[in-house]
Amino acid sequence: MSEYQGMRWFKMDFQVQTPEDNRHWADDDMRLLSPRRPMQNGIPNEDDIQSKAKRFLHRCHELELEAIGITDHNFSEKTEPRDWFLTHLIEQNKAVARELGRPPLCILPGFEVDIGYHVLCLFEPATKVSHLRRVNMILIKLGLAENQRFRAGMPTALRRGDEPVSLKTLLEVVQKDHGGIVIAAHADQQDGLLSAARNIDDYKLPGLLALEVTGYPMSEKYRSILEGRNKDWSRAGRQPAYVQSSDAKSLQADAEGHPLQNALGYRYTWVKSSKPSISSLRQAFLDGKSRLRLQEARPSDEQTHPRIVFLKCRGFKFLADQDIYFSPNLNTLIGGRGTGKSTVLELLRFAFGRDRGDSFSASNRAKFERVKATFTEEAEVQVGWEGIPGQVDVISLKPQEGHALLQGEAHDLEVFLRQLPVQFYSQQQLSELTDINGGDSLLTMIDEACSVELQELKGQEDTLRAEIHQLFAGMDQIGALTEEVRVLKQEIQELNRQWQARREVQEEAQQYQYAEAARRYADQVRTQVDEDIQRFSQLAEDLSTRGVLNDGHVQVWPRSEWFNEFTEEAAKMRLGYQAQVAALAAQLRQDAIKLFGCGEGWEQVSRELESTKGTFLRACHERGLQPQDVARLQEIDRSRQAKLQSLQGKEERLNVLAPQRERLSNALDEISALWGRQFAVRQSTAIEINERAQGSIRVLIQQMADAGGFLQAWELMAPDGRSRLGRAWTHIGTILFESFSSHLQEAPQEACSPWLHIREVMAGRRDLPKALLEYKDELKGYINNQKDSWRIARLTRVEERVDIELYRADKTLVGSVQSQALSEGQRNTAILHLLLAKGEGPIVIDQPEDELDSNFIYRELVPLLRSVKNQRQLILATHNANLPVNADTDLVYALEVTDGRGAKLAAGGLDRTDTATAVLDIMEGSAEAFKRRFDKYHF
Repeated sequence: MSEYQGMRWFKMDFQVQTPEDNRHWADDDMRLLSPRRPMQNGIPNEDDIQSKAKRFLHRCHELELEAIGITDHNFSEKTEPRDWFLTHLIEQNKAVARELGRPPLCILPGFEVDIGYHVLCLFEPATKVSHLRRVNMILIKLGLAENQRFRAGMPTALRRGDEPVSLKTLLEVVQKDHGGIVIAAHADQQDGLLSAARNIDDYKLPGLLALEVTGYPMSEKYRSILEGRNKDWSRAGRQPAYVQSSDAKSLQADAEGHPLQNALGYRYTWVKSSKPSISSLRQAFLDGKSRLRLQEARPSDEQTHPRIVFLKCRGFKFLADQDIYFSPNLNTLIGGRGTGKSTVLELLRFAFGRDRGDSFSASNRAKFERVKATFTEEAEVQVGWEGIPGQVDVISLKPQEGHALLQGEAHDLEVFLRQLPVQFYSQQQLSELTDINGGDSLLTMIDEACSVELQELKGQEDTLRAEIHQLFAGMDQIGALTEEVRVLKQEIQELNRQWQARREVQEEAQQYQYAEAARRYADQVRTQVDEDIQRFSQLAEDLSTRGVLNDGHVQVWPRSEWFNEFTEEAAKMRLGYQAQVAALAAQLRQDAIKLFGCGEGWEQVSRELESTKGTFLRACHERGLQPQDVARLQEIDRSRQAKLQSLQGKEERLNVLAPQRERLSNALDEISALWGRQFAVRQSTAIEINERAQGSIRVLIQQMADAGGFLQAWELMAPDGRSRLGRAWTHIGTILFESFSSHLQEAPQEACSPWLHIREVMAGRRDLPKALLEYKDELKGYINNQKDSWRIARLTRVEERVDIELYRADKTLVGSVQSQALSEGQRNTAILHLLLAKGEGPIVIDQPEDELDSNFIYRELVPLLRSVKNQRQLILATHNANLPVNADTDLVYALEVTDGRGAKLAAGGLDRTDTATAVLDIMEGSAEAFKRRFDKYHF
């Protein structure tokens, strides 16, 4: 935390006395010597007073005190600063701190005086003796010289001459003239400011910024005064802050090391500041609710929410190298336009992997691309992330290498980054979230708020939806198999009939088949013989008609007489053989006639074969068969057996698939029940948000009330618009949805969805609205025929409808987002309440005040930020002074343009001079401009 420059909690004891006030100091072993610096060899010996100063400082560090106000009665009666105990405290401060490895204490010098009641006066931290001399001189100026401060060892009251010094005078001298601070000491005791009505006027002085109480929690008497409820004591404007101090008169502790009553550290106050100082105390007293805590534990120890520790960026074109260490609470980035505020926030977005432009509006995407263009090849962004207290992961992003984890462990870095609970918004995105025409943004925000609980249910829904798709496919198989079984049974029945009929004429058919085979054989022989006769006859004809080449008239060839004689002999030979072949053909014809007439002869045999055929034909006729069907007997039997086997397989498959029908019905009921459980998670989240919002907003969630989403799915099933049903389709869907909504109100605990409701209505298990009775049969038939689209509809989640009501401080209703009764600023306030009411992760917002007037910011946005900043980390870029100043930011990081690049101007809390000056210059136009405007307001 040494690099962190913003405000943090300091443990402080405002009223610490020392051995300087000998009469009131209780520890004998810490009493100072008299003289305090005894002479040794002619030189004052300071060993004793220094040793006791070290013991005092050691005890402060043991108690982990970081700032103490030294308020000895009337400062000191000694005139020599070396005799002051406080001198040695400030001189030994650094050495003791160095010895213990701790920062030096912040020591605010001062005194306690009696003006009719006791008052503490503290001044700027002392680091040298001259600072103490100044405090001593102030007391002299108030009327107490060193020799007048004690009488008989008792401190004297503060008087000027014979008149007591009033609180008004003390405030003017200490606070106005010398920059100190006045605190009414132990105000709730008998000698305190609140003990007597005569002090009411003093209490009402606006310059009195704080008083000390010894009892906490306070009694009703003092609480009513300090809360402004006591009419007698009530003062105009803010009430004074209250703190606790030890009124230390001892360093003693009990056996467990706890301070004894009125010992150092017995009571203390946590003060939030950049560094303890009178300026930071003044601011703390002016804003006690934000900067003061009275409790045992360090307030920051109770803040275990995850946070962004730092951002380091190097190598960017338009942004100088930056090391920004963030507060775990409220951080504001300020600077003129073009100084790099938005760039810083976008770099955080990139580093956490939230740079998916598909979720941006056009203007946001454009800004995203502009920032991305400022990366150079050497650019790097490093972010420190503390998700678990004390464990800081360091994320690096380089353009060429992407994301890397420099410190820490992550199995999957992309998943690791995605799961980190960091949210980024611009004002435009906030406006888009509350745009009622912008879809389900409000629902998305609710889902993000309960993402852990919802994620498991969403996973179950996805798994169940996948199973239902498989079951739908199973139903398709059952339907197809059922149809196939029906067809197979019909085919087998016909095949059985055909097979049985053919089986009864099987003997006649077999005799007929044998007779036909004999006839075919006889026909084959006759055909073969006829072909042989035809071949002989054709050869004889060929021999008689085909002549020689020269017809026997060759004259010019050599030896022509020989060739002519040769030709005549060849012709004679051909004619001789032609006669023989013709005779053979005639003889073959005669032999064939004898062949078919042998024995009883072919005519008798043919008649007997024809008789067998007649017997067969009569048998077929008697059974209604065609003769050609009998030949398919074996084919029919084979087909019958194959189909019987197929039928058995399909019926077995149907038996396996049959339980899926019931499972599908149960699964559809289960997904409706899952949707109901998701609603219950969302509803529970809304209730928690409403409780945390403390009446400022109320989130309303209506179960499955998104009529638009339902009708969108309903229209996917719409019939032809020219039909009667088609023309009334939207009207029918609207009435059915209204019917479902009414049923849901009557039975809110029943697991249901619009589709389940429609199924029950179509099945007659729920009443069909009277307005739809005329469409009953037509509608039922149509839906039953819309298998695919009806399935899609039944798995479509009709989402919840989310609305946010905004309430005034007096708990009266302003309006709601969905009713369009809110202005843009009011809608944004409502959405910010929602964003900040649930979750503990950091929220980064770029200029949440855009489009909002300053009065609205002060009255609505500022209180919201103040109420949330100690519960989670907020990082804002802003141009409006209300946010850093009135929301009491823990860190202001101011940017300016230097050499054309955005560079750090100042960083810290508003109690730092350089930071306050930066806010004045950037947001108010300079201190002079602010003063001039202030003068013109007639205050």
